Amino acid sequence: MSNKVTLQINLAPGDYLHARHLLKHQLKVLSSQVSEIILTVDTKPGKGRFAQGWDEYQKAFHNLLIADIQPNYRVKIIQVDYSNETKAKVAAYFFGTKTIPEKDFRGGPFYVYFFGIYTAINNLVFHLDSDVLLGGQSTTWVTEAIDRLRNDVNCFIVSPLPGPPHPDDVVIGQSVAKKMAPYTYLLNGMSTRLFMTDKSKFELHKLKLKQPDLRSTAKAIVEKNPAAELPEVLISDYMARHQYKRIDFLGTGTGLWSLHPPYRSKLFYEELPKIIHRIETNDLPPQQLGFYDIVDEVFDWAEARKALSKNRWWKRLLQ
Repeated sequence: MSNKVTLQINLAPGDYLHARHLLKHQLKVLSSQVSEIILTVDTKPGKGRFAQGWDEYQKAFHNLLIADIQPNYRVKIIQVDYSNETKAKVAAYFFGTKTIPEKDFRGGPFYVYFFGIYTAINNLVFHLDSDVLLGGQSTTWVTEAIDRLRNDVNCFIVSPLPGPPHPDDVVIGQSVAKKMAPYTYLLNGMSTRLFMTDKSKFELHKLKLKQPDLRSTAKAIVEKNPAAELPEVLISDYMARHQYKRIDFLGTGTGLWSLHPPYRSKLFYEELPKIIHRIETNDLPPQQLGFYDIVDEVFDWAEARKALSKNRWWKRLLQ
């Protein structure tokens, strides 16, 4: 039986190369555990890497959603509404202000995160970015997450375990405040990549807008972006002010855990179906256990790292 939870996934045309594989994977794992599924489709490209592939994959992305996803899954496809009227409603709900920035200081998504949560009919919202992979295949994790949110008034964020479970019950590369129970951690801050929350908490306390540090503010001015701090920083600050908790846990049985690709490359997109299969069947090397980013033993990132390094070198040369 579905819980009164909304699964909300952020998407944009530039996500097509991974979303054509990952969206079905995400829905396969979570659709039976929720009562509403929203695919939030951004309608305004950002700057730089956040605009890559937008025009090139616009048609293919549209066909994926309309011809392949919508007929086969009970989803609502909602285009992001940037009108002043809707923006004012979203701003008032989360920030108590009349408006909020559309993009962050990098030209990346800002408004879309809050718009997506706002449109959910349920207070309980499980948000995913389009590039998150899920392992463990638990069919009860969402129910267990609801119990944590309801039984602890200070629990504000719950998330699947970051990385597949390590036999020594450790998580690698995470800011751990406290180990609460087996494969259950109190972590510092939050990540907008994936989280489940009760949005009604924002009716009690509002977020506060702020500018990023001086260097990032200067970057925003030069690149003509809003001088807006990242949503995950604002929410982390909000949690610290009100002593709210983030709990990442595996859950019963095989549980639920997440992985994230740290880079992108042509070969990665080609190999993604095989990577998804390995994750769904828990066919992973020891080096991956307890670690959230996909490691080289699962996919060789050498080409992607080389391309990224070359791109940074050219940028420095042109400055």
